[in-house]
This record gives sequence, C-alpha cells and structure tokens, in this order.
Amino acid sequence: MIKKLLASIVLFASVGTSGSFAQCTPDVSCIPAASTYGICPDSTTGLATGTVGVAYNQVVSMKVPADPSGFGAPPLTGLTSIDIVGVDSLAPGLSYTCVPASCSFPAATNGCILISGIPSVVWNHQIIVHAMGHLTFPIIGTPFTQGIDNTQYRSIVLAPAGIETLDLSKFDVDQNSPNPFSENTEIRFSSVSNSQVEFKVYNLLGAVIFGNKYSATKGVNIIKIEANSFAPGVYIYSITNGDKTITKRMIVAMK
Repeated sequence: MIKKLLASIVLFASVGTSGSFAQCTPDVSCIPAASTYGICPDSTTGLATGTVGVAYNQVVSMKVPADPSGFGAPPLTGLTSIDIVGVDSLAPGLSYTCVPASCSFPAATNGCILISGIPSVVWNHQIIVHAMGHLTFPIIGTPFTQGIDNTQYRSIVLAPAGIETLDLSKFDVDQNSPNPFSENTEIRFSSVSNSQVEFKVYNLLGAVIFGNKYSATKGVNIIKIEANSFAPGVYIYSITNGDKTITKRMIVAMK
C-alpha cells in the first residue's frame, strides 16, 4: 500500500536533522521488478543497529509510486510528491541527507536517504516520522496535501563491548544483540540471587511461540537464540523472575 510506503519513507528520513554533506545513490534492486513502489530495507529487516562511538551508515532506497491509491486519498486524485517534514526520537549523533537533497520525492521516481553519524548514547526508541503527500484533483487541478505518521521502526544503539549496561543491583534485561539478526543473538539479564526465570517469545498477535525456564545465577546471565527457530519477522520476548516481567522487541531478518 502507498500508505505503508509513505510511512516507511517518512521513517527512514527521520533519522535526525540533515546536516551531513554525504550522499547516497538510489538502489531499488531489492524491490521486486513488478512492484510499482517499495522500500529497502523493509520493516522486517529494520535499520541497522549502531554502536556508541562507532561510525554509522545506513542507506535506504525507495521507489515512489505514480498514484495515491492506497494512500487514503480521495478517488481520482494525482500524486505529485511525498515530502519528509519531521522526525522524533532518532538516536543522538545521527543525521540524514536525501537524494534529492530537498527530501521531496516526486511521484514515479527513485530516491534514497543516507543515515550517518557517530551515535553518542545507548538508545532504543521508536521513531516517529512525519511525511506529507502533495496531491491534486486532475479534473480541476486543485492541489491539496495529506499528512501521515509512521511508528513501525526503532533506532537502536548498543554500548561498546566490555561496557556494562545492566543494572546489577536489580533484575534487569538488556536488548538482544545483535538486533535484527539472521543467525544468532544473545539476551543478557541480571539477577540478584540464584533463581529460576521463565523466558517466552510472542508473535505480534500475542501467541506464545517459544517458552523455557532457566536457572539464573547471581550476576549476569545469557540466553542464546538461533534465528532458524523462527520465521523472519518481529517478535516480543519476556523474562520473568517470579516478581517482575520485562519485555523487549526483537527482529529476525531473512538471510
């Protein structure tokens, strides 16, 4: 749907305030040739995970549709362009540039966004991207705009190796790393005593698709997960120590 494309375009351009002079080259080879629109990486793959103090680069390419059907626009309207107008909650230290530089993507063209910079803090927040579609009524030529927000992606930045991010004074759970992952990932959690914890993985419908109990020791513990145990997609995992449950979101990417 064009609505989904617009939302995705908004999201990827949302990665900070433009200020970099770097550029990207649109590459839509990852989008099926028969599709009139699309974006890569998609919401399943998500944005690459960053690391504090390490240079970050992510190119997002898109094929902009020629018409606004599915965008929620009135019938018999034409699409002129889709513009990025604002973004919230991107990791500090990142910025973006667009091709075209105006971040206004004309209908029936290819464009890209380069997200780059050096992340300065550990971050795991949902990104809210704001876009505006410019449309017209072809019969009378009257222009109008229609906005949309997108919240289906996250900006994730991990701490450098060797830096402890868990609060060892209490039961705490880290974001799995790497995330997204296509082979293996690890979930670190802390326990204040030797105890048993329950681990569950849910799909987005809330159904439990995996569950197990682990004997935790005082300090840092690790749960290892293999991607081949799950279909590509977005999942929610939880760890319960009997008194408290902590949940996080993980993404299994296609190989």
